[in-house]
Amino acid sequence: TKKQRVPVVDRTPLEPPPYIVGIFGPPQVGKSTLIRALVKDASFQRVNNLNGPITLVTAKKRRVTYIECANDINCMIDLAKVVDLALLLIDASFGFEMETFEFINIA
Repeated sequence: TKKQRVPVVDRTPLEPPPYIVGIFGPPQVGKSTLIRALVKDASFQRVNNLNGPITLVTAKKRRVTYIECANDINCMIDLAKVVDLALLLIDASFGFEMETFEFINIA
């Protein structure tokens, strides 16, 4: 007549998930250049080609993942749903484009 208890399992991960930073913008505004500069500043290593997301360890238990977004409104919507921080790059010499306004309205 003693009450039985189910053991509680601690399911928290050992490391927290990385911060996800999405870099948005039209072509030729410097998205890849910004990612290369951030990687070089944090890890003192060069990145020649960007194929997919790049994850950096910034502290003992903190990671940051950089994802470059293509100039497609569907890609922007999908990536904006999962990122923690969205960086929108704009070419100041060219001005705003239609995709820029669409992304600002969505995000």
